[in-house]
Amino acid sequence: SSRLFEAANNVSALPSWAMVIPMPSVAAGPPTAFTMSMSRYIVGLVAVQVFCLVMKLMMLDFMGSLYCGILVGCGYYAVANDMNFQALMMYGMLGLINGIFDLVRVLDVLFKSPVWIFDPSMGVMYNLGSLALILAPITGFIGAFIVYKVYQDQNAAGSSGGAYSNLSAASQPVSYGAAQSAPKSNFQTFSGEGQKLGDA
Repeated sequence: SSRLFEAANNVSALPSWAMVIPMPSVAAGPPTAFTMSMSRYIVGLVAVQVFCLVMKLMMLDFMGSLYCGILVGCGYYAVANDMNFQALMMYGMLGLINGIFDLVRVLDVLFKSPVWIFDPSMGVMYNLGSLALILAPITGFIGAFIVYKVYQDQNAAGSSGGAYSNLSAASQPVSYGAAQSAPKSNFQTFSGEGQKLGDA
């Protein structure tokens, strides 16, 4: 069954720059209703990616399993922490990168493997591995698209002062310029006539 992945060993490793991509700047604030509504789809994608992870492990694709495991971990952490946006951004970016390389692997297997990608004569495990091979890039691209739509919604909510607005008015810095007048005080330092020592 491991022959399914042998034709694509030359593209199994991600480049070093794939793990050091800077995260886009995001506005602070709670997740919007649209972001929370996307959590169910992220859960579904992560569930399918867990299946892909298990199949890659069974096919002895250790590098693919590693990156798929990181992807699953980011998705799980994002959903478990009320759609944590930093984890969601990492999930989307890794999904896009993994999806590109997984797509290359699918095309490589289709054109170079002597066995068709789905073959009933090869047994259940072979065909399940083929299914995982195809589902991996699909789920990665769908996850990246969902994260992109969430990112757009965040920016729109931040610019309109909604749930993703940067900071509340209470946390804004106070201006101490000349336009701000100091509060008046009713305290009077001296009053009455002066007295000399011994006059009393």
